[in-house]
Amino acid sequence: MHEIGMVDDILCVINAKLKEEKLNSKVKKINILIGELEGISSEHFEFHFRERAKGTSLEKAELNFEKVEAKFKCKNCSYEFQVETGLGGCPKCKSNINDLIEGKGISVASIEIE
Repeated sequence: MHEIGMVDDILCVINAKLKEEKLNSKVKKINILIGELEGISSEHFEFHFRERAKGTSLEKAELNFEKVEAKFKCKNCSYEFQVETGLGGCPKCKSNINDLIEGKGISVASIEIE
């Protein structure tokens, strides 16, 4: 059920942004980035979002999802690579000590207001 927490976090971010910019309009579209390694589908996220947004200015917003592919950086040689090329470690030096630099988490890329 970690999806509900993620949805609540996204709703908080959007509402804070609307309040900060003193916008009382309805939200038309929300562009959301979902990391490949997050383990949540856009359909599942949208289901929970719709439940939580009922009765708010976000209720009828179109949700547009973009998957962010996982990307790693080797701590040994600083080479950057994606999951497919690095299943056996760094493709360049074969080190298994890598940092995840993209592909985890959920964030709001942009919001469109009516």
